[in-house]
Amino acid sequence: MKKFWNIFKKVMLVLSATAFVVLFVFTLTSAVRQQKTLVCSSIQVKIDEENGVSFLTADEITAKINSLADGEIVGKPLSQLDFRAIETGLMKNPFVDKARVYIDHARNVHAEITQKQPLIRIINNDGVGYYLSDKADKIPLCGKFTAHVPVAIGVVETREDLYGDSIILSEIYSMAKYMQKDSVLGSMIDHIYVLESGELELYTKMGYHTIAFGRADATMIEKLDKLKIFYREGMTKVGWDKYSVINLKYKGQVVCERKTAEAKTTAKKDEQTEKPETEQQDTN
Repeated sequence: MKKFWNIFKKVMLVLSATAFVVLFVFTLTSAVRQQKTLVCSSIQVKIDEENGVSFLTADEITAKINSLADGEIVGKPLSQLDFRAIETGLMKNPFVDKARVYIDHARNVHAEITQKQPLIRIINNDGVGYYLSDKADKIPLCGKFTAHVPVAIGVVETREDLYGDSIILSEIYSMAKYMQKDSVLGSMIDHIYVLESGELELYTKMGYHTIAFGRADATMIEKLDKLKIFYREGMTKVGWDKYSVINLKYKGQVVCERKTAEAKTTAKKDEQTEKPETEQQDTN
């Protein structure tokens, strides 16, 4: 009798395992068949605009997704959609920094787009304009949106293969990156002008004076710190319209060219003035 029950248990165990395998295969097959019949319900596009950037619209992204899917995506079987290929295609857009495409339980396709963030606008000496992003990528200008960022003009760059140009562009990027993080300088500096020598001149939004900066090399942070100290401890006492030029090129001091009385009274008439006086202030 005991031997019979042992055999019976073994038989039931085998039958149970077989039944489980059959059920699993059936369920998997049904799921695969159902997946092939499921279709996309809608496209939900989300574009980050928290930082005030509006290069792209939801309609543009939707149209691009439909193009990458070889036709209208809504109503198309999900099994025919290659989400990885769609993401890769969206990433080729010069305004896109990141793209994530996925589907939810309701068969809605979601596209989450992160735009590139412009750091500074470049207008080179050939008149060609573009932005540099916060990751040093070039972003083309956009007809429907203008970013409110500083502008660099002058002898900036003509051809990407010129070593000197790449150095100057790198210096401009480093300065713009620093000013982006500094609330004082970021709110004051409006333009950067690049001379033929590669030295930089900075112009404030108020337009009171020119800042002779020199090269934005290893001394850049030291010079910018000098400028902030001078603004805080000097300009607030003597007045913002006292000097025409603030020169930061000398180590440990700020050399200023004082506006003459004639210059102050005739500036609006664009008349020629006398050579300005100079002052030196120690920033050590």
